Amino acid sequence: MAGSFFNQFLDQVQTGDEIHDWQHASRMFVDSLYRLSPKIGSVYHVFMDLNPNVTATQTNEQIEIGMMAKSVALPKFSISTKTYNAYNRKNIAQEKINYDPLSITFHDDSADVVRNFWYGYYSYFYRDSDYQEAVYNQDHKYKKRQQQGWGFTPLSNGTQQSYINAIRIYSLHQKSFSAYTLLRPTITDFQHGQHTAGEYAPMEHQMTLEYEAVQYTTGPVNEGTVLGFGDIHYDKSPSPLTSLGGGTTSILGQGGLIEGLGDTITNLNSGNFVGAALGGFRTFGNFKDADLKDIAEAELVQLGKDILSGQNPLSTVFVPSPGTVNEGIAKAVNSLPGSTNNGNNGVVNSNQKTVNNGITVI
Repeated sequence: MAGSFFNQFLDQVQTGDEIHDWQHASRMFVDSLYRLSPKIGSVYHVFMDLNPNVTATQTNEQIEIGMMAKSVALPKFSISTKTYNAYNRKNIAQEKINYDPLSITFHDDSADVVRNFWYGYYSYFYRDSDYQEAVYNQDHKYKKRQQQGWGFTPLSNGTQQSYINAIRIYSLHQKSFSAYTLLRPTITDFQHGQHTAGEYAPMEHQMTLEYEAVQYTTGPVNEGTVLGFGDIHYDKSPSPLTSLGGGTTSILGQGGLIEGLGDTITNLNSGNFVGAALGGFRTFGNFKDADLKDIAEAELVQLGKDILSGQNPLSTVFVPSPGTVNEGIAKAVNSLPGSTNNGNNGVVNSNQKTVNNGITVI
């Protein structure tokens, strides 16, 4: 019996009727430069866009608040509907959309960045923290209600300015971002962590938000497109696989000749002449004594083997991103004499999606 079962198993492996190889997943998730590959939940960035009219929080501190986000839930929607009967045929009519609350968990950092953010919000809207402890020890602390403010009394004297203009959540993937912008969020719950003797887990804060609307944007991760990303506390040392970090002796692969030339053009377009010169010099040095013909033949042979074995050759070939190419073309056109472009590089594509500086507003 055991031998018969084993022989049947080998027959299935040989014929492939039940057991298949990895090629289906490769065609799905690797082809077209990983176009359909799933996003990774741990690769994200949060930016707290505070109202500068009501808070004195400095730019670096404002960026650090989002950097302390340990976990963040993306927007969730529920749609209210009503069912009508027309001769026993049901018709479902939409009535309104509800923006369900979401939660953000922060690290309880040693610099009290998140704690200070909460205190700024709390002390802006509520007057209970304005008075010393001795006032709370009086018999009737509300006796001077006309002279003292208590409870919900915003410092903006009734103008109801929001403390948080927006919270921007960026899902990062393949050198691109997909952003969810929560408009005029309001904190409905804020909870500090708890101390437990004998436990050495990091402390954290938890915050629940309600918001009035959600906006969607997408685009390449360039300077200024993802607010606060890469500005502070970020390792900007170039990778050894890039032209600025040394590069490689490949022609088509990462850090090779094609990518090095692309980096040089990009740096020239952005005005980074030092980076363009350094990248071009290192790329030239990598190929100074190299036989380009032999390298090209070897890479083409390898690409052919990859194709015959069912692999996607584009996953190992560097291709300039459309955003980089379009940005370079737009800057070149703007620099031409007599150009009438207004400077915002804005276009509208066939799907009526507004594109500004590479960021697509859906």
